[in-house]
This record gives sequence, C-alpha cells and structure tokens, in this order.
Amino acid sequence: MTALAVETPTPLWSGRAVVRAAGRMELHVAVDGVQVPAAVMFTVPVECHPDAASAPGVRPWAGPVDERRLCASCLRALRGEPEPKPARHVPTAADGSSPEPGPQRRGRGLWAIPDLPTYPAPSLPAEHGGRPIRWSEWVEAPKLSDHPSACGWCGDAGPCMRAGGRQGNPLAKDNPLRWFVAYRCSYCQDTRVYEQAGAADLKPIAHFKPKAPKGVRA
Repeated sequence: MTALAVETPTPLWSGRAVVRAAGRMELHVAVDGVQVPAAVMFTVPVECHPDAASAPGVRPWAGPVDERRLCASCLRALRGEPEPKPARHVPTAADGSSPEPGPQRRGRGLWAIPDLPTYPAPSLPAEHGGRPIRWSEWVEAPKLSDHPSACGWCGDAGPCMRAGGRQGNPLAKDNPLRWFVAYRCSYCQDTRVYEQAGAADLKPIAHFKPKAPKGVRA
C-alpha cells in the first residue's frame, strides 16, 4: 500500500520579496526580480504600484506571510483581476443626506436625487528645493480629540486623507533625509503640504485651493 501524497498549492507570491508598508502592518508583494535593500525604510516597486516613481515607502519583512495580511490590490494584480468599482453611496433620510419630499411628491414612489459634484485630487509636488520627493499612498488620517476633523473650507465632516513624503538617502551623507506630510479633504480636495522641520513643527510648502463652493458641506 502506498501513501497518498497531499500536494500543497504554491502561493501566488512564492519567490517574490514581501515588504511591510511604512507605518502600517499591511504587507506588499514586490514586483518580480526586485532586490530589497537592507535599509530601515526604502521604496521599491510593488504589485499594486509597479511604477517606481509612485511606489510607497516600505520596510523589510522577514516574518510569516498570511494572505489575510497581504495588500488586496497586490493579490488582485497577481491574479490578473481588475480593481473593484467603488461602492456608490445611496442617500437616505437616516443619514440626513436625503431631503424631505415636497407636498407634490408625498404618497408617490421613488424619486431621483442628483449626485453631489466630485472634484479631482491635485497631484502632490514631485520635488522641493530641486530634489525629488517620494510620496506614500493616501490613507485616512487619524482623528485628534483636540483638533476639529471638519474641513475648514467646505465643512465636510471628514475624516481627511494623509500622505507622507520622503526626500534624500539614509545611506548618503551628502543627501540627508527630509520628511513631508500632506493633508487633503476627501470631498473638496483642499490640500496642504508641509515639510517636517522638527519633531512637531510643520513648514507649509504648498496649498492647492479647492474648486468647491465654501461651506457647501457645512
């Protein structure tokens, strides 16, 4: 009698370098053939951002790899699947976004509500002081209890979006590291970019004014 061999399927990321997103525990799969440097933080093309110019900041990862911790966009790219379409918000009376129908509409069936206008997000500055900046992906900014989360221009309740930037090379003495941060309203796209001049000091370097009317979401 011979024992049956149980064949374990090879993971999609087998043979690829796996790295951790900077500041988060989400894992990314590096593109095929990428060599991961031995730096504390670096930028390499990953499956969800294969262009090196827009690759996010990452850190080395030598721990176990679980599919539940892998970036969903990286997995879709490895499988050849398209990105899902964003879910469309349906206004309801419960969330206050559906106005009360007038007397002429009471007692009737469903009625259409026009979609709110959308505004494109600006492109973050590619350089500052003649040197390039590498930006991370936009992520939801943490809420601060002592700081209002509503947008100062359109009044949107938030949360706003945040992206981190890096300039320089930690391995080069003549190219010191500089850090940047950008905040963006997720509705009107009011965007402000700062250079981190100290532990808690932010120096404004760019402001992209929104095209939305002032107070439209207040």
